[in-house]
Order: sequence, then C-alpha cells, then structure tokens
Amino acid sequence: MCDATYHGVLRRLSEHRVRPLAWGLFAIVLMLPTLNSGLFQDDVVHRAKLLKEAGIESRYYGTPLLPLDSGTAAGAMRDMFGATRSAHDVKTLTDLGLFPWWTSEQLRVSNWRPLTALTHWADYQLFGDTPGPMHMHNVLWFGGVAALVACFYRRMMPGAWVASLAALLYVIDESNYFPVRWLANRNLLMALCLSVSALLCHDWWRRSGSTIGGVAAPVLLVLSLLSTEAAIATFAYLFAYAVVIDKGRLAGRILSLVPSAAVIVGWRVIYNALGHGASGGGFVSDPGREPVLYALAVWQRAPLLLAGQWTPLSADMGWLFSEWAQTVLLAGAYAFLIVLLVVFIALLRTDRVSLFWFLGMALCVLPICATAPMNRNLLFVAIGAFGLTARYVGGVLGRADWVPRWRPYRVVVWIVCVALLLMHIPAALAGRVTSPRMMALAEKVIYSTVEIGDQPDLPGRTVFVVNAPNPFLFIGWPQLRSYEGKPMPKLARVLVPGWRSLEITRTGPRTLVVRSTQGNLFSVDESRRDLQPNFVYLYDMFNTLFRNERDAFQVGDRLELPEMSVEVLSVEAQGFPTGVQFDFADPLEEASHRWLRWTWKQNGSGAYGRFTVPAVGQTVTLAGPW
Repeated sequence: MCDATYHGVLRRLSEHRVRPLAWGLFAIVLMLPTLNSGLFQDDVVHRAKLLKEAGIESRYYGTPLLPLDSGTAAGAMRDMFGATRSAHDVKTLTDLGLFPWWTSEQLRVSNWRPLTALTHWADYQLFGDTPGPMHMHNVLWFGGVAALVACFYRRMMPGAWVASLAALLYVIDESNYFPVRWLANRNLLMALCLSVSALLCHDWWRRSGSTIGGVAAPVLLVLSLLSTEAAIATFAYLFAYAVVIDKGRLAGRILSLVPSAAVIVGWRVIYNALGHGASGGGFVSDPGREPVLYALAVWQRAPLLLAGQWTPLSADMGWLFSEWAQTVLLAGAYAFLIVLLVVFIALLRTDRVSLFWFLGMALCVLPICATAPMNRNLLFVAIGAFGLTARYVGGVLGRADWVPRWRPYRVVVWIVCVALLLMHIPAALAGRVTSPRMMALAEKVIYSTVEIGDQPDLPGRTVFVVNAPNPFLFIGWPQLRSYEGKPMPKLARVLVPGWRSLEITRTGPRTLVVRSTQGNLFSVDESRRDLQPNFVYLYDMFNTLFRNERDAFQVGDRLELPEMSVEVLSVEAQGFPTGVQFDFADPLEEASHRWLRWTWKQNGSGAYGRFTVPAVGQTVTLAGPW
C-alpha cells in the first residue's frame, strides 16, 4: 500500500502543471555560480560600445570599433555585434593596427541582433559597470529556457516521467554552462525562449485551431530572429512537425509553414540590405553569400557537432589538434554516428515522436555549421537530442515493442541505453564541476597572447610584435587594456604570426625581411601527425577569420600602412606568403619604437619579451612552437 502511494505521489508530481516552473527554478539555482564570472572577451568589446564613457582614447571613436553614438540604444542596436560591413571598414581597422596587414579587403563580419543589444544596453543603464546583475539577467533567461523546454517536452511526449527525464538531461547538460556564463551569448538564450514559445504556439494552432496561436507563432519567430541568426533553427522543428506530427492533407501541412518561411525570408532580405552578414574569412561561412564554402563546412563540421552533443567530448576540442588529428576525429565522429543510427533505427521506424526529435535535431545542425564547431551553439540541437534520448531510454526500460528480440542486438541496445545515461547525467554533472577551472586555465593561456605588462611609457610609442601567436585578440586590444586600466601605445603592428620558425634579416636601416624556415607564414606545420592538444592550433583557427584559403597572395603584392609598408616576396603553391619585406617610415632603432617577440613554451603557452633588432646585413632566427 505504501509503495503504491509512493509511486502515486511521484506520478502526480511529474504531471503537475507547475512542473515546468520547477525546472526553471532548478536551472536558475544550478547557474548561480556564474554570477562572479566577470567579463570575458566579447563582453569587454561590447562594454565599450554600451558605455558613453568607457575610457577608450578618442581616436578610436567614429570607427567601426566604436561608433560616435556609443552608449545609446540606437548605436547598440545597430552596431553592437558588428565589426566590418565594407572595404572601408577593413582599411580603417587595418590602419589602426587592430586587423593584421594580411586581412582580406573582402572581409565582412557583422551580425544584426537589435533585440539582444537592447537588453545589454538596458543592463548598463540599470546596473552601471557592474557585471554581477548582468550575469543574473542571463541566468533568468536560462531559467525561462528550461521552463519552456520542459513544457515543450510534456506537450510533445506521452509519459510524464519520460518528459521529465528529457528536461533533466537538457538542464544539466554541460554545454549550457558557458552560454549562460558568457554575457555575449545572451542572444542564444533569448532566441531559445522566443523560439520554443513559437513552437508551443504553432502546436496550439495546429492541434486546436487557435487563431491566437497561429498569429503568435510567426510574431515570436520574428523576435527570436532579431535576437540572433541562430533562431533560424526554429524552422527545423516546424518542418519536422509538419512532416511527422501534423495531421491532415499534405497541402495543409505545407501551407502551415508559409507564415514562418515568409518571416525568415523577409528577415534575411532586410538583414542583407542593411549590410550584415559574414564573408571573406574562413571562420564563418554565410550560406547566403558563400554556398559552396558553407556546403563544405557542413560536411566537416556537422559530425563533430553531433558527436559533441551525444558524447562528453566537446566539439570545441577539435580546435586544439592538428589537421591530421582533426581528420581522425572526423572519421571517428562519422563512425560513431553510423553506429548510433543503426541502434536507433528500430525506434525511429515505429515511433513518430522520436522521428520528430531526430529530424528536428539533424536539421538544427545545419545553421550552426556556418561557424567553427562549438558546444555552446548546440542548445537548439539539444532539444531534439534529449527528447530522442528520453524516448529511447523510456522504450528500453519499458520493454517497448520496438526493442529487438534478437539477443545480441538487444544487448547492444541496453549497452547504449546505460552509456547514454552515464554520459548525460554523472558525466555531465562532473563536467559542470570542472568547467570553471578548465575555462579559467584556457582564458589565462589565451589572454597571455596580448599581455605585454603595464609599461607606463607606452603612450606615444609604436609597438612592433615580430611573431604574434594570436593576432586575433589584437582586435579588442584597446578595449581590454582600457578595462584593465593599462595604457595603449600610439600604434601596434603585428609583422607575422609566430607559428613557424622564422629567419629575420635586416637588409637596410629601415627594412626587415621575414621568411619562414619551412612552409608558409600563415599556417601551422600541417605535416605533424600527433594527437597532442596544443593552443597553437586554436590560434591558427582564429586567424582564418581574416582571410580564407581561396584568397591567395601574389608575389609583388604591396600594402601601404601608417608607419610601415609590406611587400610579398615569395609564396607557396596555395598562394600564402613564405617571405615578406617590411619597410618602416623611421629607422628601426628609433626611440619611439618598442620591439617585442614571443617565446614559446609547452602546449602553446609562452610570454612576450624584448626583441633586439639585428644590425644591417645580419639575420636572427626565432624558434616556432615545436
């Protein structure tokens, strides 16, 4: 009797209408440790655009870095997530030394997220320069995500405990930690709240014929798209719903997608007309502007993202490995996914709800293939993945009809069931415990690549970095040094990345020639066949932002910059330079010059030190990371 009463209470609790709110509260409590996270990377860049007085030197205002109306709501909504929308923007930032000289004139990097930007601007109006309440704002959005996803699971899946399992897996997933911790990732949390609300309204409309639901769904989708481009993933679940869940004639189901499709097309037309989007680099591939490059990215990135979703191995890990090792990881990801599909096939053939989760998950991967694989981009994918996981586990434990009777196959099914539970509950919780420490370590190593110390004599000087390990971070150098209360030099110039051993020859009073001892200057040693992680591969990947592999150099290419000109002396077969000549406006020993070199240590770490310019006719060699 007591046992029956106990199970009855559990059943009523799992089906109670306040259960989604409980999941939201649980998510908020789980994320409270992020409140002391402070600002990280893009947060510092955004801060300068959101404060009227950010302590940045006046020469940076009126540039793509800092609009003249920084600190206003209009300025934030227009430019908070943008960097370059024209060749003039690229030239301006290159002249300032924030983009390296090898940046493509075709580079365009600008995201239009006005609704998200407005919330960040409101944070600074309400809380000033205090990150804690801003992080709480992020946490509350995640609480909303958890509550709405729990509602969606309960709406779509029979069996309250199965829906509760899916909600639990989603909330505790380690991939959620960084998006909530990073203020700049609020756009994704907002989009999730609005998109899942749109899905619930669409389902309400299609099941009950509610006019309110039918109108609200596309309106919410508009708001989600104005939060981030990733909201286009909403259509993946709408399409899966029309194909698998919706009832009625095919024409009616297709017509049900027209309002949302029209919203997405209209949004994209406006987005392009305003000059937003990404092209010209290799880090981001805009499907609308670079369809061929994007198709190749899907082939290379989708398996890594799905493997990052279904296993504890983060998709980000690939950044730390050589090209050879990434190929091995990609092959392993394809093999794993094939095995997983074979195991799931019996469930997918007999259960329409599981097929809905699978199709939505698979289609959700496509938009996020536009950028480098990152687990923080998996929050849309995770909705379908954990819905499918819960249905699978529920079927195995409940001995559903789809569970194979053939003993060897049944053993494999049970092994996968146990493995999924272990990977996504205890392993996920363990990952949450270790994530703060691991992220702090990674941030320390990455930020060291632009750390040159206080150096109070920097103002008025020009800093020449001979072999910068991570040119990418110099984009936000003025904002970072201002935030840390450190002075900025008059100008900073990066000669070349430091990923190769270099021979530096002085051929005249004002001239240096830099050559790679092996391979080109702009990529790491691709012949290495090891499985050792190294931050140098991450820096190499960041550098693809500035120029893609198809944008080759020619011998004789020349670029004139303030205080320096650059000429390409030699290139390899792919068109990347192996030798470059630098002509400086002043003698190299000029007192206002500060010369720095990077010395590598283990696993891509290192430190800056003074570089002694060689005498005319002499050559010095700087060691690479290996």
